[in-house]
Formats: sequence, C-alpha cells, structure tokens
Amino acid sequence: MKKILFATTALVATAGVASAEVALTGTAEMGIYSPSTEDADTQFFTDFDIRFTLSGEADNGLTFGATIDLDEAADNKNPGRFELPGKQGGEAVFISYGGATLTMGDTDGAYDARIPEMALAAASLSDDETVHAGFNHGDGDSLGMTGLDGAGSDGQIARFDYAYNGFTFSLSAEQTADGSDAVITADGVMSKSAAQDEGLAYDSIGDTIWGVGVSWSGQVSMVDLTVGLGYQTLEDVADVTGIAVTGGFANGISAGLTYSVSDIDGSSDDITHVGVGFGYEMNAIAVGLNWGQFEYDGDNQSGWGLAASYDLGGGLEARLGYGYSDMEGVWGSGDDSTWSLGLNMSF
Repeated sequence: MKKILFATTALVATAGVASAEVALTGTAEMGIYSPSTEDADTQFFTDFDIRFTLSGEADNGLTFGATIDLDEAADNKNPGRFELPGKQGGEAVFISYGGATLTMGDTDGAYDARIPEMALAAASLSDDETVHAGFNHGDGDSLGMTGLDGAGSDGQIARFDYAYNGFTFSLSAEQTADGSDAVITADGVMSKSAAQDEGLAYDSIGDTIWGVGVSWSGQVSMVDLTVGLGYQTLEDVADVTGIAVTGGFANGISAGLTYSVSDIDGSSDDITHVGVGFGYEMNAIAVGLNWGQFEYDGDNQSGWGLAASYDLGGGLEARLGYGYSDMEGVWGSGDDSTWSLGLNMSF
C-alpha cells in the first residue's frame, strides 16, 4: 500500500512539472497512558497525523519546497490556520541554493535548531521522556527558561542557514506582535494597540526575537560528535545562551551534555539548566534515558525520562515511556509522573 501511495503522489506531482515531487507520509499510535499519576486514571491513547512534503528544482539550480503537518494545520481551537498567510498553521516553506537555505513558517529558531537535545534514542507515545520538568526543549516560553520560540502572536519564524564543511550557521527572527509594537500583559504578548483596546496594563518589550547559533558535526576518534552553541534574545524580556554536545559510539551507545543560562530582565538571578542524556541502539532495540534540572535563586525543578522501543518491522514499533518531575520553591512543590505504552505505526 505504501508503494502505491507514493507512486500515485509522484504521478500527480510530475504531471505538470517534471522536477516537482510530492510525498505523503503518516503516523498512527494506539495504546494506554497516564498523563498524571496524581489525579488521572489510566486512559486509552490514540493519535493520527498526516504530513505532505513537496519539493522541486528551478532551472538555475535553486531547490524549493514546503511541508504541511495536518495535525497542526487545523484543530478545534484554530481551524484552517494554514490558510492565513500571516499565521503559522503547521506549514514550513524553504528555498535553498548550495549551502544556503531560507526557511519560514513552522520551523525552529536558530538557538533550537543548532543545539541538540538530550532525548538521544527511542520515543514514547505521549513524549513522556521529554515532557518532564527537567527537560530543555530549546524552543521556549516567555520567561526564557528554555528559549523564546513561540512567544510571538503569529508563530511565524524565519531562519537562514548556511552549511559548510561540517559547520552550520543559523540566524533567525520572530515577530512578537505581527510587526507592531509589542507589549507583555497578564494575558501574554500582544500588540500595544490590542492591549490598549482591551484596557490591559502592559510593559513595552522588543518587537523581534533574534536568534543566532552554530553547530559542527563530524567524526573524532571514531566518535560521531555534534557540538552546538546558541543565543536568543527578546529585548526587555530575556536573553538565553546555551551549549550542548552529543557523541555516538560504534557499540550503539550515545551520550550528551547540555548547559544553558537565561538572564531574565528585572531579576537579579539567572535561570540555569543542566541536562544529560544516554542512549543505546542495537538491532531492533532502542533505549534512551535523560535527566535535567532548572535552578533559580536556590529553588529548582528537575526530572528524568525514559523511552524504550522495539522495531517489529514494516513500520510497526512497540513503545514504552516514563517521565518523572520534581518541583521545589518558585515553581511549586511536589512530584508527579507520566507513562505510556503501545504501538507506533509509520506509513
């Protein structure tokens, strides 16, 4: 069925333009999970996603393309977002020549794109290994704890990458209020005029989230090494600086370490994060384990996550995940955990 599907989409794509290609892929998941062991019982888990990937090449050698993730393109809160040119709705569009690529839409900022995360092997149905309180996604929140991506009201990010000899350099920008003067209110980031219309108290902030980053990937003494460094800033809100390194060994073991510092405007203390990750992949088995901790003014939130998978062949995979969170002080107090178990199907 998979071969027939791809053949059909290729015929549709090449009917008018010989250099264009369209691919349709999807995933489905089924199982059981607990989103919180404190106040939720075990529940059924089902999920389904479809992605269109389009690509082409111009006569002068320029390559171009786009992706649309239907899981994000329309939901019960924001139907049809991808149809609005000023709003990100699960779509990303790129144009590339040589080592240079410009991507706009649903894409990572330069900080997140260049710094590897610590989920090094396997995956779970409900992302238990990455949703715990100690994991650093690098994409963000308005406080700058993990990055600043997504603080803008339209979700649009523009990123320029240049790759050369193992290095990739990135620069990104995200408008915080659709190009207008941006302010922060109790309801979040919005335009100054919107805050005034709603009668909300506000503080003025920068209108653009800027990010820069660089990474290098190569082999050193039989180790597949990746090193990433990134910086992201939103004026009068936060500056985030981070570094991470990961290494993959010939015996299937991988390991990584990440560290970041967030300078929050108006605070005398920085938010620091440290995280480690380990992975093992051999034949059909993959296991990943990670731990991380945020610390601020003597308080901390930490957690660890586990993911394990077994490849049954043909795109079918059994998955198990567990995540544990422990919070103290400014982030609240107490602990909680999540888990999931089931099957992932790739088409």
